[in-house]
Amino acid sequence: MQLQKDVKKEPNARISVQVTVDRSEVNGERENIIKYFENSAKIPGFRKGKVPRNLILMHFSDSIKSKTIKNLLSASLEQIMEKDQYRSISEPVVTEMGDLSLDEDFSFKAEFDVMPEIKLAEYRGVASEKYVYNVSDEIINKEIEALRERFSTLVSVDKKVKIGAYVVLDYEEMTEDGESKNKKEDQTILLEDKTDEFTKQLVGLEKGEEKDISITSETTEDGKEQPMTVHLHVTVKDVKEKELPELDDDFAKDISDVETFEELKKNIRKQLEAEAGRRSDTRTRDELVKKIMGKTEFEIPETMVNQETDRIMSEISTAYRIDFKKMQENDEKYREYRKNLRPKALNNLKYNMILDEVADKENIDVSEKEIDEEIKKYAENSKKDLQTLKNTMIENKTLENLRYRLKVDKALELINEDAKLDKVKKLNYGEEEENT
Repeated sequence: MQLQKDVKKEPNARISVQVTVDRSEVNGERENIIKYFENSAKIPGFRKGKVPRNLILMHFSDSIKSKTIKNLLSASLEQIMEKDQYRSISEPVVTEMGDLSLDEDFSFKAEFDVMPEIKLAEYRGVASEKYVYNVSDEIINKEIEALRERFSTLVSVDKKVKIGAYVVLDYEEMTEDGESKNKKEDQTILLEDKTDEFTKQLVGLEKGEEKDISITSETTEDGKEQPMTVHLHVTVKDVKEKELPELDDDFAKDISDVETFEELKKNIRKQLEAEAGRRSDTRTRDELVKKIMGKTEFEIPETMVNQETDRIMSEISTAYRIDFKKMQENDEKYREYRKNLRPKALNNLKYNMILDEVADKENIDVSEKEIDEEIKKYAENSKKDLQTLKNTMIENKTLENLRYRLKVDKALELINEDAKLDKVKKLNYGEEEENT
């Protein structure tokens, strides 16, 4: 196709292209569209393929014009992409377009996002610290206390209600004229907020006592804050306190497959030290990539940022059961949420794109055997058939995601193995402060 183009690089890895298609190409494409209608159009009174041209032009003028423009746009942009080797990551958006005329060239302007050009900094022999997380006795004790909390029980006590107690009560809301509504029975409430108005009025009560309680709060009505008072009649059914198990051999037997408390402590230390080792490796490698990121120049197209933000939001939605569709009802809040996730999305993209570039430069590839070995681990953990799981991954297109992850993992391993980790930075596991 005969065309002229003026390509400009815009910010954030975006390309704008001004295109002029020679009028001979315009007329040729229009003629092809007309012939298509001549062969396929159906008009009452004429056999298919026998409709006179003047009737074709009269009945299908708008369709001929729109199809001609569509084909010219598609063919022109495809030619530009192929010749200039742009890796488009978004559909081209036509921002300006001239009219279609048989006597003039056809011109238009389009924009699209492309894969950024990465000027990769030196990634071999990067100097950084080796991070080492130490597992202290304190963190082991915290883990043990967390286990005690998890296996604690609530026991009834013959005491007055106090802060920290669990109160089992019945309550009913009372109207201004003394009628009862919204009855609730056997409600267990932990009293932990000393400043809470409801809590303060329960403190000091005993099992079997009843009390009328009034709670005043602010409510918004017609854009103004108005005080609202709720009257409750409560009956204390029981007072309970948390009872923690003794840290002895029986406790160890009850919650694990060991025989003594000392064995339990050793197992906990072993597990935490293994996790600390993994965290040490992850932190060390992350810092190496950050150093490369700081010296590598490239821009991130908005298309990729939006896609990564969507992916993060999907993860958050699954993990925390947040209904983002409902959040979208408040456009301002939704936009603010996405804005707050933007730095994380940019960091994720830069991190992975650098590793991908390193993998390409080092000709790193992932074999089918490596893929199968990784899937085998998933299959064993989930107790699924290997081939069935692999077929599922092929169908839902997650197999290529796995291949990509293994590829960048190899690149990360290469960077780590070649790094200069002469200095050690010690940190306490479970804390972010340095152990100076």
